Amino acid sequence: MDNDTKLINLALDAGEIMIQNGAETFRVKDTMRRILGTTGRENIEATALVTLLLATLPREDQRPLSMMRAIHSRSVNFQKVCHVNDMSRAFVEGRITLDEAIYYLDQISHEKEYTLLTRVIFYGLIASCFSFLGSRSALDGFVAQIIGTLLGFLVHWTNKQKMPYFLPIFLHGCFVAFMACGLHPLFPGTHVDTLIIGGLMPLFPGVTFSKAMRDILEGSIISGYTKLVEAIVIAASLAGGVGVTLSYFI
Repeated sequence: MDNDTKLINLALDAGEIMIQNGAETFRVKDTMRRILGTTGRENIEATALVTLLLATLPREDQRPLSMMRAIHSRSVNFQKVCHVNDMSRAFVEGRITLDEAIYYLDQISHEKEYTLLTRVIFYGLIASCFSFLGSRSALDGFVAQIIGTLLGFLVHWTNKQKMPYFLPIFLHGCFVAFMACGLHPLFPGTHVDTLIIGGLMPLFPGVTFSKAMRDILEGSIISGYTKLVEAIVIAASLAGGVGVTLSYFI
């Protein structure tokens, strides 16, 4: 494989890891352009959308080299984004070679995710803290922690199933409302609305919404509006799940 092909693959791999782990599209484009710009050539192009990456590298004696990469999954892991940023800066500044950059990027892509136990614990803590802040009741916080912990297991299970993108989110909303209504008779001092709000907090698309605003303000209109619609549909799916469940109990 020649150096131009290695370089454009490096740029696409870096962009793919960043998009998949929650980076804004304007930041992804900037990283890809910096990597391709190490050739010193003009008319370099790098485009990043929510589900697509495209890079073009001009060549002197041959046709321009263009490659496209589809993005099939997205989550949030800013640690990987920071590591890719560090790698790209080191490569652009000449502190590491092309082959070293490819090696480091492969190590970043295979970094271990948080364990199931860690995720479940923090789902419970987030739900507990927000419920406690909403009512100042230690009992609400305790019950919300139970709901959040069980929700963490449900999210882990649904992520492994092949379902339409927004169906698991709807089911998560149903589960939180069902557990809040089901546990309320066992703990009469709790508040159903506070338990539901606390349980939903780990699922709210706050990061997606903030990234949408950043992209729109930076001029990435298509990606910004795409993420904005995604955030709205996620919120609507959660609300729909809660509404359907509450209508059954009420």
